[in-house]
Amino acid sequence: MIEMFDAPIARSFLTDGENENEDEIRPLPLILPLYFNPLAPGQEQMRILLISSPTWVRETIHDLHSRGFANANDWSSLLPGANPSEVVSILTRRRRRR
Repeated sequence: MIEMFDAPIARSFLTDGENENEDEIRPLPLILPLYFNPLAPGQEQMRILLISSPTWVRETIHDLHSRGFANANDWSSLLPGANPSEVVSILTRRRRRR
C-alpha cells in the first residue's frame, strides 16, 4: 500500500490540466514522492504504473499475480487518475544496484 510522506522532493505525475467544462469535477494531481523510505546504500527502486478503468487494472493485477510477476497485495490501492473513470495502481520494487 502506498503511504504519502512529506518528502523534501516530490514530483507531479498526473496534472489536473485545464477544464473545458468548469462544472466538471476533476481529481487533484497525483503527487508521488521520489522515495517513501530512504534507499539503503547500493539499492535502487523501480515503479510500475497501471492506468485504466478500475476493472481492467484489477484484472491486470490478478493476471500478473497468476503469472508469478507480483503478488496482488504488493500493488497500491486504486488511486484516482487524471481522467474521469480512470484509476492508477503502483507497484514499487527494490533491489541491489548492479
